[in-house]
Amino acid sequence: MIQFRGLLLLSLTAVAGYVIYSFVSDPDFSLQSADFDNENPRIVYLSILAFLLLASFLSGPLKVREVMRATIFWGVLLVGLVTAYAYRQELTEVGYRVLAALSPGTGITQSDGTIMVIRDTSGHFTIDARVNGKSENFMLDTGASSVVLTYETAQKLGIDPATLAFVLPVKTANGRSIVAPTRLETFEIGDLRIDDVRALVAPEGALEINLLGMSALDKLKGWRIEGDRLILEP
Repeated sequence: MIQFRGLLLLSLTAVAGYVIYSFVSDPDFSLQSADFDNENPRIVYLSILAFLLLASFLSGPLKVREVMRATIFWGVLLVGLVTAYAYRQELTEVGYRVLAALSPGTGITQSDGTIMVIRDTSGHFTIDARVNGKSENFMLDTGASSVVLTYETAQKLGIDPATLAFVLPVKTANGRSIVAPTRLETFEIGDLRIDDVRALVAPEGALEINLLGMSALDKLKGWRIEGDRLILEP
């Protein structure tokens, strides 16, 4: 039995070495190649299966029933792992969608590079953004020609409203108001970054939440609303 196990170990080692040598010595071999990506699950499956069989032989006296039971269990598990690997991009995107649903305002980067935000329970797109490196919440308002900051947000960002010129008349849901123009160095949603964004600052008490308007959206390649999803194209 010992000689048989030694011969088996030597044989499996030789086969594994030959497989590795065949891949590496191939002039077209590349870790980034499509062929390798397609064959990778099979290689992983066979390697683990060989390891398990080897461990079974080396661990002690062979029992057919135990070997069959272990083979079925690990076979089902490995099929599941290989399936998960084959659909890893789809599963990753599903995970991101779940995360976005649990945290509606979070900007989630999708596999195609777009940013997705889920509508919140109020029916609006309330977005977690970073303005000049500081976190702030914005409500999407495609009817607003510009990003609009509340008086309090402007102060948090280090913009002193006292130094601004409140000279621009605008019409809001609460009536007419006078706002002040300013510019934002950076505006970020998830992995999306927009530089030098034109913005307005509302007078104190005139606005309850910051508005994400067209001055930021117009700097994107595109944007659209699909049901409860806001899709931003960098």
